Amino acid sequence: MKTTLKIAGTIFAMSMTAGAALADSDTSNALEADAQALGHSVVIRSVSIASDGWLVVHAIRDGKPVAPSSIGHTFVKAGTNQDVYVALTADPRGDKVLAMLHHDDGTAGVYEFGAGGVVNDKPVIVDGKPVVMAVSISR
Repeated sequence: MKTTLKIAGTIFAMSMTAGAALADSDTSNALEADAQALGHSVVIRSVSIASDGWLVVHAIRDGKPVAPSSIGHTFVKAGTNQDVYVALTADPRGDKVLAMLHHDDGTAGVYEFGAGGVVNDKPVIVDGKPVVMAVSISR
């Protein structure tokens, strides 16, 4: 059973280590989500991306994203995508996960960024920072 709590998500770009969020001036690359109950997936309410790419979910450990490894990803088409479902391959083990936009610039339709290599499908960068959003998970 999926429970969505009505805690508004925010569109932002932030550095991997910064604690403060900055407004994303480029709305062609944006994320919106609600807090959600722990389950086998995360649903991002709205994903806007300038070109075909990936919505990637990273675990957060000690306040920092676990990267380049991810615990889920799904392909997203250019434009605005609603209610994007990302199956999780592992328990996030915390009360938040990090949703991040990535390009699809290697082999089309194949997610290639991760522990095996970071040359292709790099994060989408806006104003020098990746487009990310922390999503609260209730246990």
